[in-house]
Amino acid sequence: MRFEEQSAIVRELFPAEYAEFVVAVTELGGTTVLMAVLAVLFWSGWRRRSALVISYAVAGLALLLSIKALFGLPRPPEDVLLLPLEEEREGYGFPSGHAFAATVVYGGLVAASDRTRDVRALAAAGTLVALVSLSRVVLGVHYLGDVIVGAVLGVAFLAAMARLAGDDPRRGFAIAFGLALVTVVVAGATEDSLLGLGGAIGGLCSAGWIDRLPDLRTRLETGALVAVGSGGAAAIQVAEATVSFVPALVALYAALVAWVFLAPIAVGRLGIGATGTFRA
Repeated sequence: MRFEEQSAIVRELFPAEYAEFVVAVTELGGTTVLMAVLAVLFWSGWRRRSALVISYAVAGLALLLSIKALFGLPRPPEDVLLLPLEEEREGYGFPSGHAFAATVVYGGLVAASDRTRDVRALAAAGTLVALVSLSRVVLGVHYLGDVIVGAVLGVAFLAAMARLAGDDPRRGFAIAFGLALVTVVVAGATEDSLLGLGGAIGGLCSAGWIDRLPDLRTRLETGALVAVGSGGAAAIQVAEATVSFVPALVALYAALVAWVFLAPIAVGRLGIGATGTFRA
């Protein structure tokens, strides 16, 4: 049951003049924004915990794509769209990937920081998930049932990953790699499935260096690392947009995740003063 009638009520309650605001809110559950948040946290010194959540996000992407392909349920009809968002019409509609991803990332950050009993942290994460989920219904790209199931699956997935991966990002990426291989078979070699596969490979190859990275000494160093890291990630994404060869796409996605983890080493060796001395 996808709650089609209840979804129509939600859409009718929201004023159309705030459509652009809804689009901005929905981006908080998109892959680009979520990975940017996790990358900045990593470059700011919150390394092992954010790396763990990145492994959750990559594994979760692979799992959700398989679930979507297995159910094969369509999105709501085009005439209910709040805005003509062609890119939002792609793929299947059940369950909601944005609701799932927001739950995994924002909830994962709460869990990774051992704040699951902190009411304020839980409320903040819950509010973000609720806003992202409602934005999907208001935009007309999901039904209410899609986002509810997506969020519930996200909570269950977090619990499973916490048990299976513990606090080791490498385990998380190993799980992600296995799920990604299944997804490529089930859902095909789509852009998202290749992102999951490449991300898992990149994480497996680079996560072992996390505890050996140089320490950040000043806020200036942190800012420089965030700036250089963001520039490198943007360059990889620009290159990705020009490539259609499947192995090259997987390699670029792997490089993107590896760059997040290894940027402190690269910046240190460039001698621009962003980090301290690398510990061999």
